[in-house]
Amino acid sequence: MIARPLARFAPLAAAVLLAALSLACSGSEGRRIDVAAGDRPDGSMYFEPKTITVQPGEKVTFYVRNDGSGDHEFESDEAAIEEVVIPKGRLRKVTWTAPKSGDYPIYCDITGHRQAGMELTVRVQPAQ
Repeated sequence: MIARPLARFAPLAAAVLLAALSLACSGSEGRRIDVAAGDRPDGSMYFEPKTITVQPGEKVTFYVRNDGSGDHEFESDEAAIEEVVIPKGRLRKVTWTAPKSGDYPIYCDITGHRQAGMELTVRVQPAQ
């Protein structure tokens, strides 16, 4: 007799469980990719690694750490990554879903930084 009153809550419990699982999956950051940004004593600047490979449609989160002496940016018009400013000594996360196959530049758009070497390439290609 006790089981019967509880049985009427089974559809509600199933709906709550399904909603919780859906919410947990939608918040996923995908694969983590660490990127260092900075400048060298000779005046050159960098993103490391220089090349990153992902699959079309793959969701990734870039963890960009600024080891430089000033602010840097992380952006790409070509890859639809909006400008993110990374202050000196800070870390910023950028979650992104890779588009169709191709090579996409990501760069720092602060005057002179890209020209000083602050660019990396994201290569989007199917797994081989």
